[in-house]
Amino acid sequence: MRSLQLCSALLVAIGLCGCPSSGGDEKDAPRIRIDAERHRVPLLANEIARGGESPLVTVVIYTDYACPPCGKTWSVMDNLLEDYGQDLRVIFRSYTVPGFGRGEEAVEAAFAAGAQGKFWEMHAELFEHIGAFDRPTLRTHAQSIGLDVPKFMDDLDTGAHTGTRMRHRREAKRLGIIGLPASFVNGLYMAGYADEATWHAILDEEIARSKELLAAGTPRAELYDKIMASASTKRVQTPKGAAELKKDLDEKAKLTNPPANLNSPKHDERYDIAVGESPALGPDTAPVQVVELLDFQCPYCRKAHEELLTVREKHGDEVQFVVRHVPLEIHTAAKGAAKAAVAAGKQGKFWPYHDAIFAHEGALDRAAFLKIAADLGLDDERFKADLDSTAVSQAVDDDLRLSLKLGVVATPGFFINGRFISGFRPGQLAGVIQEELDAAAALTDVPAKQRREHLMADAIGPEGYPNQ
Repeated sequence: MRSLQLCSALLVAIGLCGCPSSGGDEKDAPRIRIDAERHRVPLLANEIARGGESPLVTVVIYTDYACPPCGKTWSVMDNLLEDYGQDLRVIFRSYTVPGFGRGEEAVEAAFAAGAQGKFWEMHAELFEHIGAFDRPTLRTHAQSIGLDVPKFMDDLDTGAHTGTRMRHRREAKRLGIIGLPASFVNGLYMAGYADEATWHAILDEEIARSKELLAAGTPRAELYDKIMASASTKRVQTPKGAAELKKDLDEKAKLTNPPANLNSPKHDERYDIAVGESPALGPDTAPVQVVELLDFQCPYCRKAHEELLTVREKHGDEVQFVVRHVPLEIHTAAKGAAKAAVAAGKQGKFWPYHDAIFAHEGALDRAAFLKIAADLGLDDERFKADLDSTAVSQAVDDDLRLSLKLGVVATPGFFINGRFISGFRPGQLAGVIQEELDAAAALTDVPAKQRREHLMADAIGPEGYPNQ
């Protein structure tokens, strides 16, 4: 991405990436701008802040706990607060999206902890276990940081802090924020994640400017008000790439909220399902291919996995297995688990990782993904880089697009030599696989390596899928 030299009088364009404020993958935000024009960001009552009480620089950061780049930004803030001491104040503001990664529940948990004086402790727990925002996990966080748990849970149940969350959202919309994280550095708009060196350059420049105001007679305690007095009330400028971002977000919305009128695959047809980038278990010449559309948090997928383990042991190289991912929105950790499995596949360990996820007991969160990777001997740094990469997220989204074209919006779904099986019923999978093995064995005049191809000769390709 582009990176131009920071200077005080010029518009500065910096290549950053972040979570769009209406959902979507963390790597898909547009490149951003820091403009010499300042925006008026008034301080609200009871701000949640760290740092100096009368700082030279005030940074207001709009955050969603379901957004990984937001977590990275706050990690940078930890270091900057230590470096700049009383010269820096960092203010937390929430900007959540309904239904996106349970960010609303997470921020209300942070506010509930804040009501007991432990906002920042909960803040750290939420980012440490990003994506795991179910009630049992939030309760565990509350216990671990020493909260009055019944009071905490009561605050969540009654929506005691919904008003604060909504006030923050209204301010974010008034400012015109599109991507997250979104920061205002003494009113200068900065969208997305930036590394520590970039932040140092920006803060050093702002401190120099603030010292000029101090030298001109502005009391330190009135510095922010002085800067805000001449700041613009206009909405922030639309980042470059915003039109492309909106188009992409609209497409992603279809992935998480599929249309209700999709056509389902017919059970009396065969469909040719491309393997794509998915690692296959078993030879390409196997007479039977099983393509499974799964969600790692789906209990029926787990039951199907147990049966398929027996099939794998019984039939060996006679059956090839392929996975395509359909993480459902109701399962908040499912997409993360899918990405983790794909990331493991980058190191040749998709199937061991796939099996380990199904064998895992307890919460599926980033800590669990990293532990499974470590147990399988994966390179930790490479795994984390792949887990957070655009390519891995794109691979999962491609599988979701395939499922919509096929009309499979519930899991598990199977295509056994192209024959569609919906859901899991004990013995059904093994039975259909045996039928296909018998059909292939009956083709005695066809070379063994070509028998699946022969069975699939009339299969419907992508151009004939139920939904286009």
